[in-house]
Amino acid sequence: MSAFTPSSVAQTLLFHLARTPGAVHRDRLAELAGTTKDYAGRVLSRMVKRGRVERVGRGTYDLVSRV
Repeated sequence: MSAFTPSSVAQTLLFHLARTPGAVHRDRLAELAGTTKDYAGRVLSRMVKRGRVERVGRGTYDLVSRV
């Protein structure tokens, strides 16, 4: 079985949100995903609109449901 390798910034952000317990700040997620804070914020905003992620504070995000 091979290790998970995300193919997009959105997948990388979701991967790190799933691995990290609790809410995570956008700047930290951007650092983990290797992208800019601005771009991470735009991607997270789209994910909030789609219902995959929820904003729980100023720049802080969490998964809508944890399995």
